[in-house]
Amino acid sequence: MAGAPRIETPVEGHGDVFAPDMGAMFVHVQRENGLAHRTFVFRAWQVRVARAIANRWTWAVTVFAVVSWAFLAMQAVRVPLLNTRIAKMEHDALRVDTLQQTLKDLQARYEQVQSMLSRPAQSTAVPKQAPDPLP
Repeated sequence: MAGAPRIETPVEGHGDVFAPDMGAMFVHVQRENGLAHRTFVFRAWQVRVARAIANRWTWAVTVFAVVSWAFLAMQAVRVPLLNTRIAKMEHDALRVDTLQQTLKDLQARYEQVQSMLSRPAQSTAVPKQAPDPLP
């Protein structure tokens, strides 16, 4: 059977590089000029972690979690700022109330003085006498 397709089995080591049942993973890294090289050995649990990290759903969940935590952190920071702002506004409202009361008192005094000054002057002043005619 020369034309039959070849079936690759996991025993040959082909297929999914992150397959958890394949055992440890050896990663050999070498520079282009060949002067430096290094071999890393990842255990089966490390391969599972690498597979989870490489998964798109893991990234989507991670991004969602980071965004939601950032939003919640920003909202938590706003609470003390808003409390400070409310306290300042309450202080300003108290000052405005005090100023309104003072203005009412001054307005009442002004009206009192105005009414005292607008009375006719005839009752308190001496009337003018006409000059005496000459004999």
